[in-house]
Amino acid sequence: MVFRHISKDIKDRALHLLSEGYITEDVCDIFDVSERSLCRWRANLEAHGSVIPPQQPI
Repeated sequence: MVFRHISKDIKDRALHLLSEGYITEDVCDIFDVSERSLCRWRANLEAHGSVIPPQQPI
């Protein structure tokens, strides 16, 4: 899979479908993302309150 920017809205919608009981594979197919991406977005949401990770200090 090639790197592409995925908006916060799409990430939120994907996680919402998971919370509504959709199967991970189906959500990945719907949004054309990897399971790893879904796991990373969920971890960011739980750790930081947003699917977008905080910026790293320079």
